[in-house]
Amino acid sequence: MDEISKNPVLIGKMFDEISPKYDLLNHLISAGQDIRWRKKAIKELRKLNHDYKAILDLAAGSGDLTREMLTLSSDIVISADISQHMLKITSEKIKDKRNVLIRADASNLPFGDDTFDLVGISFGVRNFENLDKAMMEIFRVLKPGGKFLTIEMFKSASKNFILKGFLFYFNKLVPRVGKVISRSDYAYDYLFKSVASFKTIYEYKSLLKNTGFTVLCSKNNFLGIVYSTIASKPV
Repeated sequence: MDEISKNPVLIGKMFDEISPKYDLLNHLISAGQDIRWRKKAIKELRKLNHDYKAILDLAAGSGDLTREMLTLSSDIVISADISQHMLKITSEKIKDKRNVLIRADASNLPFGDDTFDLVGISFGVRNFENLDKAMMEIFRVLKPGGKFLTIEMFKSASKNFILKGFLFYFNKLVPRVGKVISRSDYAYDYLFKSVASFKTIYEYKSLLKNTGFTVLCSKNNFLGIVYSTIASKPV
């Protein structure tokens, strides 16, 4: 597999380029399941009986997770992303005074220690150039007892028949559809490669634990590829 660059400048430009069709393609590729996965993850957070007054949606993209986070009776939800065009879409989609937009890189967050009750990332972790540093930054800005939600596509640890069929769709058909609709020659090839070269869910949970998090739950949403994981910063 060809090497892929996760340089923040290049990633930001790529998402700027595909931003006009980003929501359409996300919902099309997942058959609308990405919406359900976010709602279910927020439901799991509610079960923890934790106060989520200050929230950070990191790698917020077009704001779909932000919109769900605003249902948690929060005082503020900060949407942070490296793509200015994505943040513009969020500003047009979400008209809530509690939502604050900021351009920021996950490996160098412009927030103080122990700031947030919740940090969430949906389908953005695998795009971080320095994942270890980003995890340490997330740990730093979370309050003791704060929660960290990840919804992500991971490299599969198995290869059953159904999964092979999906991977054919994901590798061969999605890039073609993505190229036609988004008019990007690269972005949807990158999508497959970024998943195929990423960690398995087991490797990711190990990273969380090594960073200092306690993993509370990890739910398999789809074929052992898409997982919702909730971790906590010890008190």
